[in-house]
Amino acid sequence: MITMKNIANIFIVMPLSIFLLGSCGQFEDASNTKEVQPLNAVIKLNLNLGNAPTPTTFNVKLINYEESYEVTATVGATGSVEVGNIIPGIYTITASSELNANGFTYNYSGNLVNTDIVVNNKQLTIEVGASKSGALVMKEIFYCGSKTPTGGSYFRDQFYEIYNNSEVVQNVRGLCIALLNPNTATANLPVWPGDDAAKFVYATAIWQVPKDKDYSLNPGESIIIAQMADDHKKSSLNPSSPVNLLSAEFETLVKTTSLISDNPAINMTMAFWPSPTPQWLTTVFGGAFVIYIPTETIDPNNFVSPVGRTDKNYKISIDEVIDAVELVGNANQVQLKRVPAVLDAGAATVGGTYLSKSVARKIKTTLTDGRIIYYDTNNSSTDFEVMDTPEIRRNGAKAPSWNTWK
Repeated sequence: MITMKNIANIFIVMPLSIFLLGSCGQFEDASNTKEVQPLNAVIKLNLNLGNAPTPTTFNVKLINYEESYEVTATVGATGSVEVGNIIPGIYTITASSELNANGFTYNYSGNLVNTDIVVNNKQLTIEVGASKSGALVMKEIFYCGSKTPTGGSYFRDQFYEIYNNSEVVQNVRGLCIALLNPNTATANLPVWPGDDAAKFVYATAIWQVPKDKDYSLNPGESIIIAQMADDHKKSSLNPSSPVNLLSAEFETLVKTTSLISDNPAINMTMAFWPSPTPQWLTTVFGGAFVIYIPTETIDPNNFVSPVGRTDKNYKISIDEVIDAVELVGNANQVQLKRVPAVLDAGAATVGGTYLSKSVARKIKTTLTDGRIIYYDTNNSSTDFEVMDTPEIRRNGAKAPSWNTWK
């Protein structure tokens, strides 16, 4: 006689029997499964680098996120690489490199996303592009001048601080600082000749660091370019000046008066100076500046004039520019752009003249070793702030070791 209890036992036993039968089948299938064999893949790069230099090697990384599995390799710029020990699956493949040259940090990258590698010797091509950021930045600029104790105007205390904002040593040998045309903000911009005119900026004056030897700049170090590298607070100059520039690395020496002396700072080279005025006076109303390291020797006879005018200017390729800063007389002139937006989308200002104020970059982050990284978004309106008192090597920036007079 079948009771309710027996019926319950029957239903318990039946699923167990089915499970055991199924399990036996699974074990049998597993015993017949072949061992998974690692695969190879051949990876080639297709470089679209524009005017960027080509690095020697690239790092290639294959990541299988589902299996938390990663394979790395190195490939030359002109070759391909066979990568082994790849388990079959779906991969994200990246190629990357970094190169420091001509004052820039170039970043190279390309990828393939959700790529299946399930057959041996699969051929893969990664498109690689390049972008660059200036390793050197104009960190602080004092351009507006100061008042004397008697209320006069004093402009010889102008300075330009250039900072190594990168992770690697930079060489400022041959570095140029150029003042661009027009010298002050205006709505009447010059028209330049040539179909490729938009690929250049045009300098009215260029001063250059000597090319006699290397001038290394470690991360977190800066150089000061002074119009006159003297103690401007002394009684013979301007006791009301906010700066002592005797420790500046470079000066733009032109002895136009007996007050100007040849200071310990290294004398820069007047590389392009067509103006009949023999002094480095950048406008106290705010000029537009670029720094760059020219790929060719500057020839002052190789000048260009705006359409309908005769003044002499020097063409500088936008691709060579390391950093650009546009300065204007007041906030209302920010819209009077002279510098192409690709170099500087905004402008900075202290708001007037002879105010003893400077503009300085804002701090982006402070590293664990105390070194500061500054904002460099190619927009001076947001990258800079006004400082009530100019200060060289603000925030603990260091002088280079070759400055023995600091």
